[in-house]
Amino acid sequence: MTRPLRIELLRSNAKGLALLLFLITALGVGAMYQFWWGQWLRFGYSQSTYMFVLMPLALAGGVVLGRRDRRTRARELMDSTGRPRWQRSLPAMAALGIGVAATHLLVGALGAVLTAGVVDGYLGARGFVAPLVDALVLVGAGWLGIAVGRRWGSPLLPPALAAATLVVQFAVQSMPAKSPLHHLDLMINNPPDAAWETVSTTALLARTALAAGFIAAGLLFAVGTSWASRTGAFGALAAGLAGLMFISAPGSAGQWQIDRAAQALVCADGTPQVCLTAVHAHMLKDVAPQARRALAALAKLPNAPTRAVEVRLPHLGRNDSEQWQLVKPEPGTVQFTLEIDPDTGKDPDVTDSIVMGGGTYWSGCGAPDDIAMSVSGAWLLGTDMVRMYFPPFGYLVTDHHEQEIRDALAALRALPEQEQLRRVTALRDAAARCEQELMPILTGEGEGR
Repeated sequence: MTRPLRIELLRSNAKGLALLLFLITALGVGAMYQFWWGQWLRFGYSQSTYMFVLMPLALAGGVVLGRRDRRTRARELMDSTGRPRWQRSLPAMAALGIGVAATHLLVGALGAVLTAGVVDGYLGARGFVAPLVDALVLVGAGWLGIAVGRRWGSPLLPPALAAATLVVQFAVQSMPAKSPLHHLDLMINNPPDAAWETVSTTALLARTALAAGFIAAGLLFAVGTSWASRTGAFGALAAGLAGLMFISAPGSAGQWQIDRAAQALVCADGTPQVCLTAVHAHMLKDVAPQARRALAALAKLPNAPTRAVEVRLPHLGRNDSEQWQLVKPEPGTVQFTLEIDPDTGKDPDVTDSIVMGGGTYWSGCGAPDDIAMSVSGAWLLGTDMVRMYFPPFGYLVTDHHEQEIRDALAALRALPEQEQLRRVTALRDAAARCEQELMPILTGEGEGR
């Protein structure tokens, strides 16, 4: 068995197909590096979403290999020997399966190395499941293609079958999300909103059913000769497609779920305490000094927080920026989010975002008064401005109101020191009560209210 397998690995198209799949996946994932850099679960999404094109290519590659056997009459030659048909078919099928599976797993392994080895990022066990399942889908598609190629020898069949599979996937994208046919599309159109979101158990089971159907159908078609085996092959293929359609659930809730281990807090050594989610823990060395500088600035106010913690959503993200400002902090804790610059892998505004509004920018009240909060933040830091970074737009909000912020800050600093402290403290308390009009507190226009 070893020698025939080695021969097939050398002379079949398994190497060429594996190289093609590797290049497509690597280029696609590489083009998305700004989205996933240092974040293992997001890398998994970036790799898995390319299954919509990898699967048709594996199918077409299998057809090419099956056509070789038909064109060279190898099938008739093998049928004339006394060995069971499955033994005669296995080397070619194993070679193709090893090629496509190893390629997909290699890309996943490179992602793990880049995440854990380069940036010391989080690697959750659940993140390894999706590549394994997708590798099985590719193996099944390749085996199904071999069986098809052995029965139909047209040279147009491989590109036609790959194109038809792609067309079907694009066609079902326009169908309602609740339609079972919509789930035949292997492209993941809704990316995870938070770095601790991973592929849901439902989605994994649906793709596992597809893989099982492809593998069983490919084996039965390739090695079976009776009507019973062919009927079983069609049944397995139908069951696999049905599993993909009916196990899948619509919407983000059907595609993603929270990895609680990735969302767990990891705290830096020393005090005051600064904590990030496990998926961002590799950034603690850079974030902790910035957060502690912010806590030191907030200590100018009475009853200041003594702990800084990354905001964690209790639910799946909704691709809504305001959702992060609706999470209530624990007593004595100031919250912040990480807005990572993809070019540096760091968050350039940790200190500024924490001090805004006296530590109330992320206090669970929804969209705040950016201008008033910026004025109070700059006052606490003793700077002329605070900067809020929003990838990929850069320093968006505060830059648009820079002159207004500078003028209000100059007016505040012209007051006696005790009055400055009183007004900033009053703004913080009002913001914590979810009051929306904060600028009159700084200007003194709201004194009579």
